[in-house]
Amino acid sequence: MATCSTSGAPPEYAKAPTLRSTQSQMANGLTVDLLAAAQREANFLRMIDRKAPLLYEPDVVNQAIRRYEQYWLPMQARHPDINVIPPLDVHWIWHTHMLSPTHYHEDCQKICGKVIDHKLLSSDEIQKRYEASVRAWDEYCSPEPYDFLASPTPAATYELQSGYDIAAAVQRQRNFNYQVSLPHYTSTKFLSEAVRRYIQFLLLKQSYHDQFLTPCYDFDIIWHTHQVHPLNYERDCIAIFGSLLKHDDGVNDRSKGSKLLKGEAVTKKLWTTHFDEAFWRRGCMYRGHNAPAFLGFESQDLSNIAYGDLHVPSIALKDIPVQREQLRLKLCYGNKKVTTFNADLSQKQVTKSGFSLVWQPTDSSSSASIVKFPFERKCSKDLFVELELFDKMFLQKKDLVRLIGRVSLDDLLPQQTANRRTTVTLNRELQLLAGDFQETALQVDTHLWFLCQCASLNRQAMQPGVTVHLATHTVMDTRDGTKFTVQVVHSAPLLLSMILVYGREQRLLSMAHLIGADSLPSREQLDNNLQFLPHLSSPEERAFVIVNREGDYAIVKGRWTGFARKQETPNVTVKGQKSKPGNPGRLLVDAFNLLKNTVQKLEVPTAEGSTLFVIGDAQARLPGKRIEVRSTATAEHIAAVFCVSTLFVLCNPDKVRARTEATTVGHQAHKWPLTLACGYGKQLPSNRIIAAGDYGGIEMAPLMATLCGGGGGGCDGGACGAKMEQQTKTQPTQPMAIPQTSEKPTEKPTSTCSLLADPETRKRIEEVFLSHAQLTPPDEFGVRYVYVGAHD
Repeated sequence: MATCSTSGAPPEYAKAPTLRSTQSQMANGLTVDLLAAAQREANFLRMIDRKAPLLYEPDVVNQAIRRYEQYWLPMQARHPDINVIPPLDVHWIWHTHMLSPTHYHEDCQKICGKVIDHKLLSSDEIQKRYEASVRAWDEYCSPEPYDFLASPTPAATYELQSGYDIAAAVQRQRNFNYQVSLPHYTSTKFLSEAVRRYIQFLLLKQSYHDQFLTPCYDFDIIWHTHQVHPLNYERDCIAIFGSLLKHDDGVNDRSKGSKLLKGEAVTKKLWTTHFDEAFWRRGCMYRGHNAPAFLGFESQDLSNIAYGDLHVPSIALKDIPVQREQLRLKLCYGNKKVTTFNADLSQKQVTKSGFSLVWQPTDSSSSASIVKFPFERKCSKDLFVELELFDKMFLQKKDLVRLIGRVSLDDLLPQQTANRRTTVTLNRELQLLAGDFQETALQVDTHLWFLCQCASLNRQAMQPGVTVHLATHTVMDTRDGTKFTVQVVHSAPLLLSMILVYGREQRLLSMAHLIGADSLPSREQLDNNLQFLPHLSSPEERAFVIVNREGDYAIVKGRWTGFARKQETPNVTVKGQKSKPGNPGRLLVDAFNLLKNTVQKLEVPTAEGSTLFVIGDAQARLPGKRIEVRSTATAEHIAAVFCVSTLFVLCNPDKVRARTEATTVGHQAHKWPLTLACGYGKQLPSNRIIAAGDYGGIEMAPLMATLCGGGGGGCDGGACGAKMEQQTKTQPTQPMAIPQTSEKPTEKPTSTCSLLADPETRKRIEEVFLSHAQLTPPDEFGVRYVYVGAHD
């Protein structure tokens, strides 16, 4: 965050000064198409986060800095071409460096004598220019390879040339990337609003240049987008401010009285004064914690897999020594035949002595395979491969050539040999051994305190001595004895519902917690064709985010429908009149897989009354204790099952029943093992408790805003700030391209929170679910989203 000279408290004005420019004048003064560029920026960050997390590793970062300083900057200084695409590791370092504009300008001058320009390219432009970019790199940088994975280990004597600590900035950017990683940051409508808000931020900074101002994350990413066009950014800043606007992401302390919190208070005050709208915006605020990589997660240990299914995605036969009319490939695991492949080569024109064949699945999905067979470690066997080449004469084989080979199971398993592209799926049959809920006082500075602070939607209530309701369960694989520990934590005052999944030696593998309107947008903020993306548009909707070491895994959202209480017959003598029966209703669930970009819709119970539900590769029954998982991501799927069960408890508007109570209408949730394990009947932030308006003397209505629309307090803005950079060369004291004016912006967007308070509006925004599977058109970067299943 930037450091500018500020007073300690928000400024008070008898009459607010007039802004020096209008929004239209400010917009016309910008020389970058920020909307188009922001979409490319968001997709670039998603690629770094999901496709190349290796680029956060310290050794890789240091290697990339060397390649950036020794090769890329000098190459661009000698042969400037903003259409040449750098290697991905170099591009990431370059991107991070540009986000400190003053340091970037100084370091470029020091290393290569000029400021190197950059622009974000579309996917089509990248595809067209990739090969030419590799050739350009090879011509100038040889023998340094373009592919960073093939680059040699740097010499220990290499001294960094940049004065800016790029390696530390990379880790800070990992945190920023997480804050803007949810899918709505790719929505054109959402980003259009973000560009408008960025322009308002510039207006405030132009008029209050001495104040430390902080952005929300929606227009912070627009600010970043502007900065990664360094020459345009410099020209625009000089035209608007008379000097370079400094960006500093180093101020991240969100504690009470911190510089970050004070800066946010100033920004909120000025924002509401000049723009007649809230600074707070749905889906744009701090998500409550840093990137999960910094929260203490560990990866699941797959080295001791006892059983599962082995998948071979493709098979290639290379340099086949002879040609025959027919080819037959037979695979057997032990004595059991797995599959046979046949190829008729009689019509193939093979012009060289050694030729190759490849078998691939017709399904293009990442999970598709052509060979699949079950295995058990305790009964390990070899995979036998038999290749026959022959000519056919009637029903006989002529000139037969037979080749036989074998591969051990250990050599096939992916964790033993990274060069083979096999995968494993597990068929875990898990049994729930439920523990009891205990009221627990959180101990400050423990890891549980830290995780509760991360997951709480009312962080201001995290005070020493605060209590939560905590249960510890065991989930055991009945086939090989593998154990997972599941902790469920609830607190109504903290607006906390959290699920922790631990593996062996209490290694934290996955966490799920409630996510509110701070992090998720409303439907109205999304494009019409993207309204299936995770959003919260009704107070009755609740959502969990599931995270692991790599980041967000999934979002599971629930909403109750169909509930009706029994209506008693009035005390009148009308013959034949009967009471109107009630309806317990059901839970509608949207499960958004953030890795596969798929949306699954389910309901519990189903219209037929079944309490069995399938989410991802897991299934369970609410009245049962068995959980089946068909994935190596076992911890994440256990968390998903507990999310559905917890949502059943949180969203259910029916009264809480004692375990001994009988009901012929309501669900038996007071007796079901999964709902009891998730906190049924305990003091948790359910819709019913929040709607009641009071919990133990705590007024719950204001806290509802945190869930469905309204600032939750605390420091929720972005972790960046603005300061005017003083330059030695003479700069104009007044803006050059943007003249002063007394005109005041007239836009007055309606508050979403006030709309949701209107029952008619709430009814209008009830979701209409699609009834057939649909696939959206690919976006600019080829990303598609898939609907799976449907609600009634």
